[in-house]
Amino acid sequence: MLFAVCTLLLFPLHESAHYLTYRLLGVHLHITLNTASPKDQSERRPIAELAGPLLNLVVASTAALAYHSSHGQRQWWAALRLASAIFRLVIYVLVVAAAMVTGSGLSLGNDEPIAAHLWGLPSLTFVGVLAAPFVVIVWCIVRTFHGSRRSKVLHVLGLGLTALCLAMLVGNVLDPWQFPNR
Repeated sequence: MLFAVCTLLLFPLHESAHYLTYRLLGVHLHITLNTASPKDQSERRPIAELAGPLLNLVVASTAALAYHSSHGQRQWWAALRLASAIFRLVIYVLVVAAAMVTGSGLSLGNDEPIAAHLWGLPSLTFVGVLAAPFVVIVWCIVRTFHGSRRSKVLHVLGLGLTALCLAMLVGNVLDPWQFPNR
């Protein structure tokens, strides 16, 4: 339950990072629960595209530090840490799968491949760079779980499936409901 709540709270935070960065760059944009993109797509900027994923990394890292230094509320810190990291890792799995099928990491139109493309880098550059710290963050918490290796892997897969379902809920149900004219 804590994981789901943290994951849902991360959607507006992630998009707000894009929004604030674009606004600092003077770019006007549309924002919903699941997207923040310029009205004119030619105004996309790589640093603004990376702002959301970088916020996820900062949240996951901060929650990791808080988890290890606190004695109370450790469940909340663990849930926030896992939610922030798994939020991106699920997307990376989808982006890599789409790239394998289509030959381009841009086929899903996600933050990291867009930023790489705007900087003239291979589309999966930032997926690869950011996946490593997110995997370490997840591994550091999952290794403290009780149970067999198999049960830990199944637990992480279940959290990933939960994150994916929540992303589909936000993107396909809540976003159109809250922003019907978008």
